[in-house]
Amino acid sequence: MKNKLIAMTLMATMAISLIACGKDNKDSDEKKKSEKEATTTQTEIEYNVDDYVTLGDYKGIEVTLDGNYEYTDEGFDEYVQSTINSEALFVEDSTQTEIKEDSIVNVDYVGSQDGVAFNGGSAEDQMIDVANNCSAGSMSGYIEGFTAGLVGHSVGEEVAYEVTFPEEYQNEDLAGQTVTFTFQVNYIAKAITSKSDLTDEIVSENFGYDTVKEYLAYLKEQYTKTLEDNLANDKETAVLNSIINNSTVSEIPEELLQARVDLILYTQDLQYQSYGTTMKDYAESMGYDYDEIVSQLTESVKESTETEMILEAIAKAEGLEVDEDGYNEFITPIYTQMGYSDLDSFYTAFSVDGYGGERYFKLAYLTEKATDFCVENAVVNFTDSDAE
Repeated sequence: MKNKLIAMTLMATMAISLIACGKDNKDSDEKKKSEKEATTTQTEIEYNVDDYVTLGDYKGIEVTLDGNYEYTDEGFDEYVQSTINSEALFVEDSTQTEIKEDSIVNVDYVGSQDGVAFNGGSAEDQMIDVANNCSAGSMSGYIEGFTAGLVGHSVGEEVAYEVTFPEEYQNEDLAGQTVTFTFQVNYIAKAITSKSDLTDEIVSENFGYDTVKEYLAYLKEQYTKTLEDNLANDKETAVLNSIINNSTVSEIPEELLQARVDLILYTQDLQYQSYGTTMKDYAESMGYDYDEIVSQLTESVKESTETEMILEAIAKAEGLEVDEDGYNEFITPIYTQMGYSDLDSFYTAFSVDGYGGERYFKLAYLTEKATDFCVENAVVNFTDSDAE
């Protein structure tokens, strides 16, 4: 069972927060559990999904995909180039010796004031984009004028010149101050932008493969898997959209919607509390209307909860159940990756008034099974007749 739709109301909104809130400490888990149990009622929300959902066609749905899912050498070459570019990889270019306005330069530097090096002003083996006054391959910019004095100098030189920090610089000790940066120019570099630039040495030093051939073989496996994943994801999305369009949800039980919203707000608050504030206080301190945030969140949750209810109705109609082995395979990586040591603590952390965490995730598992069922029974056509 692939974790594609886990907790449709929740995961996309809060993945980072949930990880941050998870604990790998048993004592902390128990403390959290007891605190949560003290504030969570035991009265469970009850509803019959069939009273709210009218299902349309969901078996044998016919969908048409227009993506590119077939392996081609041209597509693979583009994938390799994109992968290499994303690495922002630079190597020494021994044919260049003088720094130009558009050079990429590897340097060591020391920042000093009145002859004394200041904290945070020194670094070694830094790849600098002279033209953009930033770290090569990133948008991490330097203060104005930091790289300008390098132009015209040569590899092996030591270059020193003054640079003035901006008045609004975050370090008050340096704000508005003029300092001296001394650079040791190690070499001028060139970007690796395509597979033709690769050598066994570059691959070995940067990607952990002995030869270019081995690295390209790995990338081919990744590219093929990406095509397969794209096909699976696009197929699932098309089928789900069709199911949603074919079905009707008359309304969402008010208590269920509130439970979904409460769970998101609760877990978000845990994140902010770790920084000594609350989601509400932080939002208002940044000039946001907290009530408007909650209102927008509620509208978003309505949509995901409607989809959840449709899939719940399909699971019920098809007699899908929570099987122990499948559920363990589904839930174990979720709670362990979030840092919880046991299921009880995990369930407690995701419980709100009227809806327990165990019930929540078992429903998430059933909606996954319902999705898989519909996808497996769908008929897929392609706009490209050669696509498989």
